[in-house]
Amino acid sequence: MSLIDELVDVFGATKAQVISNIVEYFFNDSKNDPLLKKLRARKRKEKPPEKSDLDTRIRKYLKRSDRIPFNIFVEHLKLDNEFVINRLDEWGEKYDFMFVDNKIIKNK
Repeated sequence: MSLIDELVDVFGATKAQVISNIVEYFFNDSKNDPLLKKLRARKRKEKPPEKSDLDTRIRKYLKRSDRIPFNIFVEHLKLDNEFVINRLDEWGEKYDFMFVDNKIIKNK
């Protein structure tokens, strides 16, 4: 915290302003985007949504389309790739779809 004390009156008028400015600078710097992406993925992996919420999202999304690219499916569900891959067989049976050529294809 001594560095923060040194930055008072340089990077902000108070300790709180200094910390706020540092955080804002960090999030606005595009060099930190890969780190932020990793942190978001870790959060999705460690804290997936409730089963009922996930069930609703999957059913709604499958109503809209018969063929969904895998990456778009994962992004829509806001989940980690590994989490989805580990559940594809289970979900395929439950929601009546197949995973073929990197696409989610609804059975007819």
